[in-house]
Amino acid sequence: MALVDLKLPKKTKTELSKDCCVGCPSSDQDAYPWGFQLRFEKEQIDKMPEVKTFKVGDKVLITAEARVTEIRTTEKQSGKDSWTTEIQIEKIDCQSVKPLEKLSMKEYRQAREKK
Repeated sequence: MALVDLKLPKKTKTELSKDCCVGCPSSDQDAYPWGFQLRFEKEQIDKMPEVKTFKVGDKVLITAEARVTEIRTTEKQSGKDSWTTEIQIEKIDCQSVKPLEKLSMKEYRQAREKK
């Protein structure tokens, strides 16, 4: 399966000034679209304890099962129609993708116990 990069293109200063509210720093533009960030609370972390071992900047592999919950099309006067598909993640697994040589002994043991 090929991975698709969802990173947004950088906006020009003119585009930022059109979108920006008064007093907003122009350098604060999101690199990725809103809604594509996952947040795990205590209940989910209790079910997937490996998430506790992650550090900021770590890369992780996410495998998920999801259900399409809503599909909307919108017709606009400008002629540019839009399409929105909402997907609810129902089951998920997160694993570290650290190379073996960078794993601590503890991380290595935990990874071996999962298999």
